[in-house]
Amino acid sequence: MAFEPVLVPWLDSLTIAEQDGLLAVDKPSRLVVHGGDAALGDDLVGRLKRGLVATGHDDYLGVHQRLDKAASGVIVFTRSKKRNPAVAAAFAAHDIQRAYLAVVEGHLAAREGELVHQLEPVKGGATRVVRSGGQRAVARYRVLRQVDRRALVELRPLTGRTHQLRVQLATSGAPIVGDALYGGAPAPRLMLHAVEVALLGQRFTSALPESFERWLERREGLGSAAHVARLLKEAAWMREPLSRHGDAYRLVNDEADQLPGVTVDRYGDFATLDVSSAEGVDRREELAFALVQLGARGVYLKVRQRGDVRRLPSDQLAPSCPTAGAEAPEVLVVREGSARFVVRLGDGLSTGLFVDQRDNRELVRRIARGRMLNLFAYTGAFTVAAAAAGALTTSVDISGRALRQARENLALNGVDPALHRFVKADVVDWMRRALRAAERFDLVVLDPPSFGSKGGKGAFSMTKSYPSVARDALALLAPGGRLLAVTNHRKTSVQRLRKLVRDAAQDAGREVVQLKDLHAGLDCPQAFAGPVPSKSVLVTVA
Repeated sequence: MAFEPVLVPWLDSLTIAEQDGLLAVDKPSRLVVHGGDAALGDDLVGRLKRGLVATGHDDYLGVHQRLDKAASGVIVFTRSKKRNPAVAAAFAAHDIQRAYLAVVEGHLAAREGELVHQLEPVKGGATRVVRSGGQRAVARYRVLRQVDRRALVELRPLTGRTHQLRVQLATSGAPIVGDALYGGAPAPRLMLHAVEVALLGQRFTSALPESFERWLERREGLGSAAHVARLLKEAAWMREPLSRHGDAYRLVNDEADQLPGVTVDRYGDFATLDVSSAEGVDRREELAFALVQLGARGVYLKVRQRGDVRRLPSDQLAPSCPTAGAEAPEVLVVREGSARFVVRLGDGLSTGLFVDQRDNRELVRRIARGRMLNLFAYTGAFTVAAAAAGALTTSVDISGRALRQARENLALNGVDPALHRFVKADVVDWMRRALRAAERFDLVVLDPPSFGSKGGKGAFSMTKSYPSVARDALALLAPGGRLLAVTNHRKTSVQRLRKLVRDAAQDAGREVVQLKDLHAGLDCPQAFAGPVPSKSVLVTVA
């Protein structure tokens, strides 16, 4: 079975009920209801419409209700235009009943009561409380459970204002956990869930996610097998639009998908399971088999050494055979847009393609021109992207084996490797020679390994090596040239990367005319809490 998250069966589990012209669905967190990326079709409405068409139905959906992107739970649509007037009238008259559950941190004035405020929108999409003017917002609340400073609160809004419950609770001294916009404590997600919607004599409900109870009780870890399986399915469904553009992308992104220490990458019909926690190691077979149930033909384990996971024998850190399912071909070709890449899933910790750089490669395809330099080139994925744009490329890496695969990747994409330069050398030494030879490039990609500063002799250090390497990379730019600076070093923030690059430009005597942060795409979102795995900036010099 092709490893492609299948939309229709997931719609079956997403649907709460469809009756009397109404469709109630259980919206996952992080999925916008309407107005997502039109090219990807990554909003709830677009996905529902595709699913309805796939099952032989018309795609009509009447949208009368909104639910914050970060929230989850019940949302109701009309499936018949004839039902629109009655539903619209019920919403306009507030003749509907809605119930939410939220985990908050802080203390409300009483165990139950009413929140009454005047609210007005502010620039940037937020809402604030005002003393006069604005719109009246009213909600009833009841504290169901209290654990130290954390509480599970039931909320029944009587009005419908943007971010109403979030800003009202924050103003009352008990912001919702995970709500960074309104001062909530860091958490894997916004702990706000719509548990009930009742209108026109019908009532639709959704169960509280397990993560809410776990957070309330300060229980760490992945959760039950059923909870993990659902999170895997939700993550796969979130990335479903990407499957129409390729078969190599990130399926599960660690804490951003509420699965700390677990990262899953899709490669064709197969997957790699990266675990970086003791619990992930202990539950590796359970996780791998859950991915097979999701559709993977085979799953290859990669244990990223951190702390006590070093107790595993070296041959179990990256077994050459799958942990679950069938064995992949030794040489597997995967697709990323129009590009093709060779990967080897059973060949150590690395596969030959870092899927988290998919969006950056697309950027290179758009901006590459003239001469392009790929530092720490590995197997040449950025080189392929630049060559596809017509650039003349130079790829530098210390590994001759990686460069041979880079040539293989070029040839696989219909590009003659003989027309491009491959240099087996230490990047630092080679750049010094290139500077003495007055070489210049229109685009430089700097994506070094993310080894920590305690590495052995010759290991790249983010704290010690990056500043000088970035300086020399900037010095190699032609006038008007660009540097794509990337790091996966977990302790380096985007702000720190920006400062490193600005300081390096000053040391190189280059004037920065633009420095742009590059945000992660659909498959590599930033977690609500914790480090951002991959950070990138694009620098243009005078």
